[in-house]
Amino acid sequence: MTLEVLLTNDDGIDAVGLRALHEALSREHEVTVVAPATNQSGVGGNRSWWETAVEYSERDLGYAVKGTPADCVAVAAVALDVEPDLVVSGCNHGPNIGAHVLGQSGTVGAAMEASFLGTPAVALSMYDRGNLPIPPTVSHDDFALAGRVARAFADRVDADGRLPFGADVLNVNVPAADDEAAANPTYRVTEPARGFDVIEFHPGTDAADAETAGIDDDTGWGDGFGTRRGEMGMELRDRFWREFLRGDVADDRGSDRLATVEGEVSVSPLSTSRSVAGNRAGDAFDVTGETTQSVEEGGDGGVPSPGDETEIVSGVGSTTEEPSAQGPDR
Repeated sequence: MTLEVLLTNDDGIDAVGLRALHEALSREHEVTVVAPATNQSGVGGNRSWWETAVEYSERDLGYAVKGTPADCVAVAAVALDVEPDLVVSGCNHGPNIGAHVLGQSGTVGAAMEASFLGTPAVALSMYDRGNLPIPPTVSHDDFALAGRVARAFADRVDADGRLPFGADVLNVNVPAADDEAAANPTYRVTEPARGFDVIEFHPGTDAADAETAGIDDDTGWGDGFGTRRGEMGMELRDRFWREFLRGDVADDRGSDRLATVEGEVSVSPLSTSRSVAGNRAGDAFDVTGETTQSVEEGGDGGVPSPGDETEIVSGVGSTTEEPSAQGPDR
């Protein structure tokens, strides 16, 4: 089945990874490229609002937008009348793993924007275990496996426009093509790892040298962790990446971080709602811990009627409080 695919990214319209995916997907599908004019890495799902004019221009590969990856998805829908069956965001130059990264990644942000607008999306990133966390340079060939993976997931969109696993978005991390695991990769269903931890770091001190022991920048297995990056004496670093760079990951099987350390294709099915209410959605409840009747149990499950609010949230404030003692309306 031939799909209408919207292709975007956060590395910019001239990025090698975008062009590699365009070549791979165009063999079987109709592909429209709408991507940022410049690198927008790390902007997450940010959108340009209100007084900010979003401009776009036509390029050889598609359309370049002076805005964020999420802007690109919106411009495609509103200004260009693109009606895709699937949005593919990538291929990012470097991994997008970890629960805390989901809100920071422009690659994932574009995919989430697509899902908010009703289109299934795949966010695709390439990692190179020999040059972590981000390879200094990349070539078209580095994204060969990423291209095959993108095409495979496009082929898995069913007749009703649904992705595998019932996902709104698939966050996929793929090894570089020259990785020994890429010849016959294991595809692993994963969850974003939650090992985030911010640490205080003082570059150039003995304590910092001990902290970075085992990371050899000369061999590419590092990120200059012992190098001072600013004038101030204290910096904030993320232990999540330090452990990842060392390959010293104690995650359970099924984390995206462990999958990338082992050279696997990590596939994290995501929901845009981010809700864990489940079948409790719609229930009224007592904030002190006693649950009122749910809709299924015969309660109205809705908003309490005027005068009943203090019963629903009993234990908060006084039920005899004078209006003059209450805070102002907001």
